[in-house]
Amino acid sequence: MPHDPLRRSVAIVALLILTAFAGAAAQAPGPTMTYRDPQGRFTFQYPAPFGTPGRGTDDGFGDRVAAVRFSNLVGLGGEAVLTTGPIVVDIQALGGLYDPIALQVFPDAIKAQVVAARPAVTRASFCEVLAAADHLGAAAGLAERVREAARSVDRMRNIDPRVMRCQIAGDTVTFHKEATVMSGGVSARQHIFGALRFLDGPFSAFHIVRAALSPPTDEELEVLARIVRSFNAAREP
Repeated sequence: MPHDPLRRSVAIVALLILTAFAGAAAQAPGPTMTYRDPQGRFTFQYPAPFGTPGRGTDDGFGDRVAAVRFSNLVGLGGEAVLTTGPIVVDIQALGGLYDPIALQVFPDAIKAQVVAARPAVTRASFCEVLAAADHLGAAAGLAERVREAARSVDRMRNIDPRVMRCQIAGDTVTFHKEATVMSGGVSARQHIFGALRFLDGPFSAFHIVRAALSPPTDEELEVLARIVRSFNAAREP
């Protein structure tokens, strides 16, 4: 059977709807712990109440250099992720076209076309991309079927986005947006929030993102910002 990216993207939307209602439990700041990459590439600080760190989704796959999951975090998201290459963000925070896992619905050749058609994310453009409901526009050069499938992926968790906060301080952006995820007749308004730190080579960014049905507190946002600010790359020997 030929590959059908639209059908696969719709299936993923249905799965996301089911997980959307799990929520994201708040965690008290508490004492901090140090995570040390097993390969000695980096360290970062995280709140002890987050629990035990372990391997996250697609850890070490492609441009996803490392993904760290925490045992006590419930709900959607919450992995600390280190990337190389173009800026991408978990939980479709910038739209599905900037989520490395959502993009897996496409075969490599089509994925390359879609990635080339989307606007690049920079420190200056992050907030604009965060607020955009459509990241393709006319998407000249994409076949109509590919364009429509890509637009469906882009909208997975990004229908009618409304940015509540997008604050850039130095190399770190802290953000919170509302957006609707919908499949068939079921929809949910979600809060997607997190922090991302832009890095200079060999890594491009370090981020952590969560999603919940209720808005985050200022302290919850600050906890995530502190995590990404604490990232330390190991010095070359």
